[in-house]
Amino acid sequence: MNLEALIAEFRLRRDDTVSPYDWSDEEIVSYINEAITEACERARLIEDRTTPTVCRLALSIGKANYTLHPSVLKVKRVAFNGQTLPETSVEAMDDADPEWESKEGAEPKLFILENDTGLRVYPTPTAAGVLTMTVYRDQLTSLSVDKPDESPEIHERYHPRLMHWAYRCAMLKRDSVTYNPDGAAAEEAVFARHFGTRQDANVVRKQRDRRPPIIKSSWPS
Repeated sequence: MNLEALIAEFRLRRDDTVSPYDWSDEEIVSYINEAITEACERARLIEDRTTPTVCRLALSIGKANYTLHPSVLKVKRVAFNGQTLPETSVEAMDDADPEWESKEGAEPKLFILENDTGLRVYPTPTAAGVLTMTVYRDQLTSLSVDKPDESPEIHERYHPRLMHWAYRCAMLKRDSVTYNPDGAAAEEAVFARHFGTRQDANVVRKQRDRRPPIIKSSWPS
């Protein structure tokens, strides 16, 4: 479904087909964009290994820390020259070698995910190169009322289910006609049945801290 069809579906379901409307097209589009992001974060709907700006990191000599593309939700796989790199953690590296941060090498052997936005390679590169990644991500470009023929980046089978979040947002608009918190909660519950529940930030942090231990290998000393 393209954006024009999604807006029409929204207005039909919310009985908002006659001007003056209770919700503007801009409001509806913002709800749909929010729905896409929610669905991607909960269900990891977009797996990408080909978009250069998202899935490739150019390594620089002497630089260990890199910023991931803002659309990246989770890194699934990291490789260098076709070889998959194991993931580890700062804690595991500290336990194995207190001086690991000072180590350098021509090729990365391990990677660490830092917070939700950064990736660190070990050892610090002494030569340029490129990391390739497989990631789960959000949509790259938000839908806009100026482009009614565009469609959500996620598969079309999910488009009707997205609308439950749009309805939820619509019923949280605070005015005498639109505000319906009970209805919004019901729509959010339907959305969650389709896409899962959102993990709380504390749970995500704890999962990030429980990284796999380092794997014994021959690293530069």
